Amino acid sequence: MKRPHYAWMVCLGSALVLFSTIGLGVNVFTIYQPEIILANGFSNAQGSWITTTRSLFILAALLTVNQLCQRLGLRLVMTLGVVLLSLSYFCFGLATSFFTYCLAAALTGLGYCYGGMVPLSLVIGAWFRDRRGLALGLASAGSGVSTIFAPVIITWIIQHQGLRAAFLWEGAFILITALLAWKLIRNTPAELGLEPYHLGGEDDPPPPPRQAPRGMRRSYLLLILFAAFLVGGPGGPGFSHLTVLYTSEGYDQALIAALMSYAGLAICIGKILCGQVYDRMGSRWGNYYSFGSLLGAFVLCCLAPLGGLALPFLSITLLGMGLPVSAVSPSVWAADLSSDSTYGKYVRSITVSYTAGVLLFGPLPGILADRFGSYVPAYALFAVTLAAAALIIQVIYHCLGIGGRPPR
Repeated sequence: MKRPHYAWMVCLGSALVLFSTIGLGVNVFTIYQPEIILANGFSNAQGSWITTTRSLFILAALLTVNQLCQRLGLRLVMTLGVVLLSLSYFCFGLATSFFTYCLAAALTGLGYCYGGMVPLSLVIGAWFRDRRGLALGLASAGSGVSTIFAPVIITWIIQHQGLRAAFLWEGAFILITALLAWKLIRNTPAELGLEPYHLGGEDDPPPPPRQAPRGMRRSYLLLILFAAFLVGGPGGPGFSHLTVLYTSEGYDQALIAALMSYAGLAICIGKILCGQVYDRMGSRWGNYYSFGSLLGAFVLCCLAPLGGLALPFLSITLLGMGLPVSAVSPSVWAADLSSDSTYGKYVRSITVSYTAGVLLFGPLPGILADRFGSYVPAYALFAVTLAAAALIIQVIYHCLGIGGRPPR
């Protein structure tokens, strides 16, 4: 590739998209969650149903995202996702009822999908022959950057200007990021007459088409999809209910906002490290890294009633390090199990299963909190589902003999 910086510009543009769609759209929404419940007198279950509506529309949009990317191009679809997200936050700012909050959440779901991990995986797959894990980690780390700064800023705006102003300011900012993303992203290298980024010389022949691993069966794919479904609970509502978990246990709002900002830093570092682990040590160690970190985080979340600062700080650290299991890891699983021709299909299928888990597990934290008076039972359940998913994934990798340390 004569001008490899184009590939990294696309990576930067993709990071900007995820900065908005996943970071500001979903991760940071956890700051709004208790405020929405308090300001409108909603029950915990209603608060969970708002995020569940978002997940429902993510799932619906996933059924069309591949076709839309083929028809309109990755650049337009990803930018459209950011625009839809901006519109959703304007709707949140104007919402006056539970129904209108759910309507705004539906637009968030569409924006999240069209500017989310499926088009990101496709655009990185098109632009990078080598260092895909690093590129995926860097691009998806954009969601963590927004989580570093936004919680403190949003909390300040809510306290001084109100909930509506915070939503409207964020909607306007997201719209600006859509314009920047449009400038940076390109559909494919062929659009500019280039080759995908690779580490060899310019005269190196292209690699042969990648084939699915020998012994790959439909039953393995179904098990992978089930594992992705189980990850949906920890990766979705497990993260989005962190603020209400610590709020309900009596932690100060300013401290919680600071913890969420720190979570953004941990997410950035965790995703980049995860990409490096996948590239340099192989998929099996990458899976151990992401699953192990997130499982440790949820075990510590179960100890939230003990109070103090050390436990939530360590929990947030491990959560940020392990959250790539819901962002970077699914694309790696799809690449390991598929051929070049079926990669896009596998990415979508795994993402659909993950999102179905987010959707079906979504109401559980609020329901369990209303029943038991605490969010701790939900985090205990998420720890169990995460351990089960890790076992399924690693057994399949072992049976297929894949995911070992790559050759130097």
